Amino acid sequence: MVKDLHENPHIDMNAPVFQDIKQRITESEIGVIISYAALDGSPEGVSKEAAMYMSSDKLNFYGWVEDNRVVGICGFEVHSDKVEIHLISVAEDSQRQGVGSAMVTALQKMYGLPLEAETVEEAVGFYRKRGFSTTAFQHPEWGEKYTCILRYADGKTP
Repeated sequence: MVKDLHENPHIDMNAPVFQDIKQRITESEIGVIISYAALDGSPEGVSKEAAMYMSSDKLNFYGWVEDNRVVGICGFEVHSDKVEIHLISVAEDSQRQGVGSAMVTALQKMYGLPLEAETVEEAVGFYRKRGFSTTAFQHPEWGEKYTCILRYADGKTP
């Protein structure tokens, strides 16, 4: 079911690619990108986030790589009926250049399933701009949060 986007011999090797970078999650520049989106962006919080991905076979950690540099990261989990985005973030100097949108599109193409994310007020606009429907709810620990779901208008999966 997964469509491989990075092992095609016809792809320009200098072109941006969305690929598994879990083995690189402890690199400092990736930690900085994680800190922009993690609920606890402190060095300790980023280390805990990285350890969670490293210790789980269920959690995927992909990066948007341009010219051998990771400029965006996406942590997600694939379920039978959806892809759940846990973390998505872009390097400061690459923000507002379409990297986040490209990662969302890549997930849609790879899995062909609806995408779902839970986010905070500061990030809900990113999801709304990309066509996600959003529903606010009160989280007992973090206050107002949003569930964001991306499906086609007719309710079918992409």
